[in-house]
Amino acid sequence: MDYNYINNLNKHIPLPTVITSNDGMINSINIHTLKMFGYKESELLNTYISNLFEGFDRVREDISLKKPVREREVYVYTRSNKLRLTISAYAIYFRKNKDFDLIFLFEDIKKERKLSDKILENRAIYTFDKIISENKDFLGLIDFAKGISNSKSTVLIGGETGTGKEVFAQSIHNRSMRKNKPFIAINSAAIPENLIESELFGYVGGAFTGAKSSGQVGKFELADKGTIFLDEIGEMPLKLQTRLLRVIEEGIVSRVGGIDQTIVDIRIIAASNRNLKKEVAEGRFREDLFYRLNVLPLTIPPLRKRKDDIVPLANFFMKKISRRLNKNKVRLNDHAINKMMDYNWPGNIRELENLIELIINLGYLPDSFFNEETNEIIQSSRTDKIYSLEELEKCHIIKMLKLYNGNISKTSKVLQIGRNTLYNKIDKYNITVPS
Repeated sequence: MDYNYINNLNKHIPLPTVITSNDGMINSINIHTLKMFGYKESELLNTYISNLFEGFDRVREDISLKKPVREREVYVYTRSNKLRLTISAYAIYFRKNKDFDLIFLFEDIKKERKLSDKILENRAIYTFDKIISENKDFLGLIDFAKGISNSKSTVLIGGETGTGKEVFAQSIHNRSMRKNKPFIAINSAAIPENLIESELFGYVGGAFTGAKSSGQVGKFELADKGTIFLDEIGEMPLKLQTRLLRVIEEGIVSRVGGIDQTIVDIRIIAASNRNLKKEVAEGRFREDLFYRLNVLPLTIPPLRKRKDDIVPLANFFMKKISRRLNKNKVRLNDHAINKMMDYNWPGNIRELENLIELIINLGYLPDSFFNEETNEIIQSSRTDKIYSLEELEKCHIIKMLKLYNGNISKTSKVLQIGRNTLYNKIDKYNITVPS
């Protein structure tokens, strides 16, 4: 193929355009792509387009089967963030055989679709085949969840923070007959108490100070014919628990400040990291609501009770995150694996994912992550506390600076970063360098 001709042609296409070989190797990029994604040409040429978005294999398969790929939604990993775009892909056939290259056109999502998605809020993206496990008991739990997917009964998912409760909720939805309908997720702990009622049930115009004159649709109405996921249900105020109970029993909602009633057909999946039986006994959760929710109970075990899944999960995150960050995967040696197997994982799978991202950024596993002195911020007595990558990085830098008595050269060397980079991080985290 004459790539000089292709490159010249590509320059005149008024959309971000990438041309790849059949295996996804990028051969040509136009200026619009570089501007939108923030990369230099040298950073993308001769790399694989699968580093930019997931789903290349499916696109190539569809093209080979003569299936159209038009305005397919993808998330593109740009230099600074993740963009939600559409791709259209076409085959460029060689003259003498059936082999083909691929041309990808990236476009911003049309305003009409953005508006539609805003109305539908979140969509369920997880399915059971994306849940990683080799643990016999956990695989049995997955089978149970698959079996209840098509039921109309409410599901109550228990488990510590970071175990993957929403992943199960989305997977149940996507295996049910409601999979093409809305999946609306609400975190009861994340919405201020004075707003949660209007968020769930909506309101009529002028219902309270600051209300839109046109009113607002509530999440239960938006979830009609679909699924509503009530995360951290144990945080819901008692007066709203009464309204939720009525929705479950009667399938009717009314907006704040209104008298009209709307019939809704929804499947409710609730989740909590609290012991709701204890909350009931102590008067913080309605007993009748608990039994209405607990029809199909499902408890996700913490990672420390499924340690045979640590290595498969670590390998999965290593592949996923290294591709997203455009960095090399880091080999986990026996020492690293033993450390990970001995660790208690108070933050569960989410903490493991954070650690793998830290390893990829540093290029190695910091032993200090598992040391009692450094891990003071990690091994908190509260199992529901999750620490960010930046907190872990700051903690590790402090540890290394102490170990090398504030020697910047030695510390930057062991951290495998430049001196200037280390100085920038010291300023960023406001770290006092020991003298």
